[in-house]
Amino acid sequence: MAPSLFDDYQDVPNVETGPDFDAADDRTLRMASRPVDRPMLDALVRYQETFLAHVEAEAGAEAMARAQAAALGASGLDVKAAEWGSAVLRAFGGRRWTVSRLRSKLAELEARSGPEAEEVRKRVRDELVKQERETEALGRRYGVETVALLREREAELVALHTRLTQVLSRG
Repeated sequence: MAPSLFDDYQDVPNVETGPDFDAADDRTLRMASRPVDRPMLDALVRYQETFLAHVEAEAGAEAMARAQAAALGASGLDVKAAEWGSAVLRAFGGRRWTVSRLRSKLAELEARSGPEAEEVRKRVRDELVKQERETEALGRRYGVETVALLREREAELVALHTRLTQVLSRG
């Protein structure tokens, strides 16, 4: 029997304490989540690269529909797996893109001096800590192993995230 009536899932331990309700939500979502392993990540990257190759070349609703069909075919994923996996990559890519921008800003601020620059540096450092903590929290939602795997390919995933954001923001 599980140590707690509410801890049926031994692979997802109930370690949340305190008023952090997001942790409980993440744990619930983790139970409904599937892990991302190397083959799945490779397929998701193939999906996004194929999708981007098509929509970067041609705009419009029909082009996007053709791009998705081509991406599904190239990746071997079904729609549900592609959309679920894309959500994981968006969550991770968005956090890591933000970290990248903050690090660039911090490097820029290091050349400046004065109390105003120091105040901004402190705010940027605080936000970096928050973003790192939020990235780690993705492990509660998607699995620690998944986040570790995504970190291995962080530069590639952030580049894909950036391209995808640009394409989808064209309007």
